[in-house]
Amino acid sequence: MRYADLYAKMEKQSAKRLNVVNPYSDSIYEALKSAVERDWVIPVLFGEEKKIREKVKSCGIENVEIVSADSPENAAEMAVKDISNGSGHLLMKGDIPTALFMKPVLNKEWGLRKGGVLSHIAVADGDFYHKLIFIADGGININLDLKVRKAITENTVELAERILNNPVQIGFAAAIEEVNDKLPETGDAKELERIYRERGYKCDGPVAFDVMFSKKAAEKKGLKSQISENVDVIIAPNMTTANFMIKQMIFFNNANVGGIIAGAKVPLVLLSRSDSAESKLNSIFLGLM
Repeated sequence: MRYADLYAKMEKQSAKRLNVVNPYSDSIYEALKSAVERDWVIPVLFGEEKKIREKVKSCGIENVEIVSADSPENAAEMAVKDISNGSGHLLMKGDIPTALFMKPVLNKEWGLRKGGVLSHIAVADGDFYHKLIFIADGGININLDLKVRKAITENTVELAERILNNPVQIGFAAAIEEVNDKLPETGDAKELERIYRERGYKCDGPVAFDVMFSKKAAEKKGLKSQISENVDVIIAPNMTTANFMIKQMIFFNNANVGGIIAGAKVPLVLLSRSDSAESKLNSIFLGLM
C-alpha cells in the first residue's frame, strides 16, 4: 500500500473546512491547490490578509476563505475557536512556531483536547521498504513513561488500521532486545509487548532497528521475531529518535512522508517549514482519513 494507492481509493465526500494558521510558504499553497482540486477541502486561511490574498491570487486557488489576524498568536487562537464553535473540521500549522500553534489547542476552556494524550504520527512511503511505515512520536511528547507510550501506541494503531484496514504489526523500539534498568524504555516496551500480544497483535518489544527490518539480523541474534521485515508501526523510545528516523528517511531515502497529531477533537496537520508540497498534501490526506 502506497500513498498513490490510498489517494485512488479515497472515497468521495463533502469537502471539509481546513483552518490554516499563518499560511505564507509556496509549498503550502501548492498542497492546498491540489487538495482543493480534488474536492477534499475548503481552505480557511488565518493571518495577514494582504499577504494571503497575494499568495491565493498568484497560486490560482478558488473556493477559499480568508480571516484577517494581526499576529500569529491571534491567528492560531481564532482558528482554534472557529473549530470549537463547530465551523472548522481540521486544523493545519502554517508558518508559525509549533509552541504558538499548540498553545490555543491546549487551552482548557475552548481548546481542542479530549482529555487524553496528543501524539505526532508520521507515515513514510519509499522504495526502501515494501509498504507504508507509521512512526511515533516525533514531535509532541518529550517526557515519556508507560502511560504516555501506551497512549501514543493507541493513537498510532488507530490511524494505521483506519488506513490499512488490517491489524498492524508493532515494534516497540529500543537499542537492545533485553530489559535494562538503565534504559527505562526497554521495560515499558516489554510491558507494551505483553499488552498488545494479549490483544492478538504481532509485536516485539524491546526490539532494535536492525531486527525490525532484517530477518537475518534477528537470526544472527538468536531472536524469534514476530515482525521482522513486516513491521507497520514503530513506537520510538523518545522524540529525538523518532524525529531523526523520519528526517533520515526523507533526506537519505527520498521517502514520501506525511504527518498529523492525533488524540485531539479534530486532526491537527503539523508540518515542518522545510516540508515539501507533497508532504503537506499527504498530511492533509491523513487528517481527512
